[in-house]
Amino acid sequence: MPRRLLPALLVLSALLSDAGGAHGLALAFLLVGIPAAFVLVLDCYGDVLEARSGGTRPLLAGLSLVLLVLSAALRSPAVIGGVPKLAVSVLVLALVLYSVVLLGGLLPNTRGVPESA
Repeated sequence: MPRRLLPALLVLSALLSDAGGAHGLALAFLLVGIPAAFVLVLDCYGDVLEARSGGTRPLLAGLSLVLLVLSAALRSPAVIGGVPKLAVSVLVLALVLYSVVLLGGLLPNTRGVPESA
């Protein structure tokens, strides 16, 4: 379970670093968060293959990964004049998607479970 929480914690750390004005640290959190997010996508996809969840979780995790890459690209060192607002907004959206993915992992799987009379 900790590896599923790691991308969300890194995104939250990046948001807090941005709020504190440490934009370089936020970029470092994002660059570490991209591989962790990819592991989460593979983990969610493995759950689908083992019929433990539906296909929505890997799609949301994949979209969150794309958003992390977009935010890291927007705050590239080539950008002068601070962090664009879109980069921070994308992080907020990624954090919301991660919360949906994590909550979906906590819900019990009802697929394939026979109903008792």
